[in-house]
Amino acid sequence: MRNYRTTAGLLLLTALLTVQFAMAQTGYYYPKATKFDPAVPTPEKFLGYAIGTHYTRHDQIVAYFRELAKVSNRVHVQTIGKTYEEREQIVVTFTAPENYSRLEEIRKEHITSIDPSKPVVDSKAPVIVMLGYSVHGNEGSCGEVSLLAGYYLAANQDPETNQWLKESVIFIDPSLNPDGRDRAANWFNSYKSFPPVADPLDKEHMEAWPNGRTNHYFADLNRDWLNLVHVESRNRVEFFHQWYPNVQIDFHEMGPNATYYFEPTPKRHESPIIPQFIYDENAVFAKYHAKALDEIGSLYFTKENYDNLSPIYGSTYPKFYGSIAATFEEAGSGGIAKETANGLLTFSFTIRNHLSTTFSSLKAAVAEKTNLFKIQKDLFKYGLEQARINPAKAYVFGDSRDESLTQKFLGLLLQHRIQVYDVAATASIDGKSFEKGKAYIVPAEQPNFLVIHSLFEEIALKDSLFYDNTGWSVIHAYGLQYAKLKTKDFAKGAQITATVQAKGGIEGGKSSYAYLLAYTDYNAGKALYQLLNKNIMVKTAFKPFTAAIANDKKSYGYGTLVVPVAGQSMSSDSLYAQLQKIGIACNVSFTAAATGFSAAGVDLGSNNIKTVRKPEVALAFGQGVTASEAGQIWFLLNQQLGLPVVKLDLQYFRQATLKKYTTIVLPAGNYSAWDKPVIDKLKAWVADGGTLITFQTATAWAIQNELVKEKLVDSDEKTAAAKSTERLEFVSKQDVEGSKRINGAIFIADIDITHPIGFGLSDRKLFINKNGPTLLQKSTDKYATVAQYADKPFINGYASKQNISKVSNSAAIILSTVGSGRAVLFADDPTYRSYWLGTARLFFNSIFFANLVEGAGAFGAEEENK
Repeated sequence: MRNYRTTAGLLLLTALLTVQFAMAQTGYYYPKATKFDPAVPTPEKFLGYAIGTHYTRHDQIVAYFRELAKVSNRVHVQTIGKTYEEREQIVVTFTAPENYSRLEEIRKEHITSIDPSKPVVDSKAPVIVMLGYSVHGNEGSCGEVSLLAGYYLAANQDPETNQWLKESVIFIDPSLNPDGRDRAANWFNSYKSFPPVADPLDKEHMEAWPNGRTNHYFADLNRDWLNLVHVESRNRVEFFHQWYPNVQIDFHEMGPNATYYFEPTPKRHESPIIPQFIYDENAVFAKYHAKALDEIGSLYFTKENYDNLSPIYGSTYPKFYGSIAATFEEAGSGGIAKETANGLLTFSFTIRNHLSTTFSSLKAAVAEKTNLFKIQKDLFKYGLEQARINPAKAYVFGDSRDESLTQKFLGLLLQHRIQVYDVAATASIDGKSFEKGKAYIVPAEQPNFLVIHSLFEEIALKDSLFYDNTGWSVIHAYGLQYAKLKTKDFAKGAQITATVQAKGGIEGGKSSYAYLLAYTDYNAGKALYQLLNKNIMVKTAFKPFTAAIANDKKSYGYGTLVVPVAGQSMSSDSLYAQLQKIGIACNVSFTAAATGFSAAGVDLGSNNIKTVRKPEVALAFGQGVTASEAGQIWFLLNQQLGLPVVKLDLQYFRQATLKKYTTIVLPAGNYSAWDKPVIDKLKAWVADGGTLITFQTATAWAIQNELVKEKLVDSDEKTAAAKSTERLEFVSKQDVEGSKRINGAIFIADIDITHPIGFGLSDRKLFINKNGPTLLQKSTDKYATVAQYADKPFINGYASKQNISKVSNSAAIILSTVGSGRAVLFADDPTYRSYWLGTARLFFNSIFFANLVEGAGAFGAEEENK
């Protein structure tokens, strides 16, 4: 490796960069271009610096594209939404003026591709291409490429470019993750040196926690295409379904010591439900990309890495709709220049590579468009064929006890353009009740069956070398009641085109005694926090009861919220008004109770109906904490409960007054920075009545540092490794070691629904996403193991037989007594990617109810004090 740290090296580095920057708008980025429209400003002229010398902020990117739209009739900008940080999401359209003048006509003709009964789109029609850049905000070359590509398409006058514009409609999303991009751009620009410093350990190249990869809530938007948790994803997918591109490219960066990657991916990483002809076309496109990179002398590789099976990704989700979608990965410089195993890597070099494959993608799309139209049509025909041989002929979902979650899942299906119908009549299926008007049916036989399969079915994978989640059945993630119909003889009601939220409010008018709210609705937790935030006293039922309501009786289960009229800090009229307002806002209905004397079960004045304290929550944050988990917790507490969680950096725990908080949450991470005084401080806080909630490795850390007296499942791997004399071939190492990970598979556990952590659940079967190594022994307190993995726990994804055996019968959730406080230990991440709502509600329960659980030996204390 050349040393660029010496004076001579710095001079050479500066010279190399100077040559690249001087050629930025000529031979370096556009080696074959001959003629540009002088009326169209280059990015350098508009921005005041050459591309590759500076990281361009998102607002500057937007401004440049708007300038192009002003001066070129080839360019049009539309806003598709805004991010959490109020940054504009745009899509830029490039096409010949004669195409744009009839754009809606082109769109309507093109989307007939999704209807198997319609003919293939006319070969003379424009091919639809989507180019997406910077879904990971700190993969900075991608956004810069969008500017150069935009300029070229707006200004270049060469015959080939004119052909592209005539025969295609090209969409550019220049910044899929605007918030993350600006976080990264500000970092790199702030620590940029003059001249640049290539040492990988320079501050410029050592982006700090949480870095700019993710969005405002630290979510990886390239894992959100199926789940649609975040606003950026919902806006983007809404645009996708207006057009169904034939080609969709997702531009990324990887580690600096790599070269360049484009598809095809390894066959072992292909989806078992996507037809092979989709992947085969990626191999056709690969020849165009190889030629483009060969021409500029850039190294590359294919068929070695990267998952290509799950619709969670931006390069895979479109495949489920017939697009030839692909991931492109460029070695990232993480700054202006960096020393790597392959020599000096400059920002401008990374930009040029991605620009080259941008153009090769357009070349391929236009050249192959006749086949692309046929492939897209064949995909939807294939979907219907697969639906007809699928064992399940329809899926029924919905729970009258949880209308909020039912509507949330319905909304997700509609966003994916799944055909959903009302159930024709109330029915009982597999012992589950599905009520007309509150349950829905999804016929399998429809063109989008492949996505339906991904939402409802399980897939057991054989390969072990997936770098991300292998289990993504969303119905399991939501924990929503559903059933599969194995017969074609099912009736369906009217087609559903929009969600219908429960009206909410108060049933039975004003009460002089109390109001009741069943805790089975997902939004009940939201209503609970809103009540507590208004200083309204709320109680929760530890035992079920049957209330006398007007001239009827109504059963209420564990966790039911009881709001007494007496003892409140406001008048009965004000209380009624507040409950009415909260009920409407949260889409839940309170019921007025005229008496505390129950028809069955405990009365409303029982000691088994306990007062809930208002939680004040602190979340461990900063270097050492797993940023994605911290972001998920932050997101769910903000967006679902409306709770303003305090994000407390690890370094401030020493000086923080912990008694301000009722609850402290430790996401997975590395807490080795905390010394004994900090650990002792945390121990004392818990023992004094605090609630500590830990996830995954934080759970292991809490046990190892004796904050709790629970135990981990002993790992015999180190002992076995020390004793082993087995000799294996080196080439097998990746497979053997990779199989030891649990990388996001779905397991099933039994949960105690009488336990306060399980309040609101109606089914003891709990689906958990397990994506870490933490394994808990069952508690010695026989009432403390809230959830335990089944004897045969594996449901979906990939996990080795050895790992499945280890998970079997281990504890999933434990509530441990620590002095006057409580610790809720999750072996896994209950907030996984903010869409695992079936377990997220247990996390909410931990915040609200853990302190109300009596410790070991405390049972009967009230009676003993008589």
